[in-house]
Amino acid sequence: MNEISSLPSLSDLLNQNSNLQANQQLDRFAKANEMGQGFGASATQNPNGVDLVPIDKTTPTDRVTAPGFAQMFESFVKGVDQKKKISARETQDLILGRSDNIHEAVVKSQEAGVAFNLMIEVRNKLVDSYKELMRMQV
Repeated sequence: MNEISSLPSLSDLLNQNSNLQANQQLDRFAKANEMGQGFGASATQNPNGVDLVPIDKTTPTDRVTAPGFAQMFESFVKGVDQKKKISARETQDLILGRSDNIHEAVVKSQEAGVAFNLMIEVRNKLVDSYKELMRMQV
């Protein structure tokens, strides 16, 4: 039980992660420190005795700001390019005699190759998915 009570609340986690910035109107779960507290605090009483909870009309994209697919893929491609440049620099340093660490040069070269192959496979899957969508009957 002590392990569960020592876990951070949802609002603490949202504050720690810069990619997840909560909307100005936090939903009723984020306001409470525990799940049971505050549940239905904003509810209004119906004449029938049933608590009415207002519907949150904000869209999920209004609640959380995160990078889009294009930004994520662009940073992925830039990362692969950076690995390729580091690999080339390590190999050049080895050839010119500035470094004698063959192991590091080979490891960087293999890292760049694996990252490039992954990028190519992701691209192929995206193209296949696009083609599949184009073949769908509407």
